[in-house]
Amino acid sequence: MKYSSTIFLVGLLVSVGLFGQQTHQTDGISLTYTISDKHLVCELKAETLGWVGVGFNTENSIVGSDLLLFNIVKGEASCVDLFVKSAGNPLPDEALGGKHTIELLDSEEKNSTTKVKFSIPLSSGDPFDFKHEMGKRFWLILAYSVADDFKHHSRVRRHIPITLKP
Repeated sequence: MKYSSTIFLVGLLVSVGLFGQQTHQTDGISLTYTISDKHLVCELKAETLGWVGVGFNTENSIVGSDLLLFNIVKGEASCVDLFVKSAGNPLPDEALGGKHTIELLDSEEKNSTTKVKFSIPLSSGDPFDFKHEMGKRFWLILAYSVADDFKHHSRVRRHIPITLKP
């Protein structure tokens, strides 16, 4: 009977650990997220040594999206919190009167893969940040580049309709 309890407990811990985790992937890039308190905790990974990015929009368009870009240069990770005003014109939230709301948690560049873990508020109050709501459909934009320079165009950019699930 002792073994049955142990197996049950291990199964329960595994279930609790994975509860709410969602992964979306396409063309060499993936976003895995969990909801923690009032934040979206994400891991973004792509088959590149350049920048990786994720965007959120109510429309199937890069224009009007909340765009988050990450790179790792000489072992140091950095990120920018952007709002895309028009095609080819992403501007930092701070330049528009908003605020930088990304908390970078971890990063790694290894075996031709860039991986970053970060947290963003579900609702920051910043008019240039996407308001994430449970059960509401939106467009997830996944992208990466072969260069670390954030001004370099993406090699891959895909738009995926999703619904945020707890």
